[in-house]
Amino acid sequence: MATQVANEPKPAPPVSNTDSPMLTLIWGAALLGGIGAFIAWGLTHAYPGS
Repeated sequence: MATQVANEPKPAPPVSNTDSPMLTLIWGAALLGGIGAFIAWGLTHAYPGS
């Protein structure tokens, strides 16, 4: 019977690799582009009377 020491590191859980790196890159670019477009829209409409 194996006993586990309190300070012994536990093995990392298996990482699910369902998202391909390319899909993650595309989603990241779309998300950052959307945030950038929202900021640009907000800055252009901040002072409509100018």
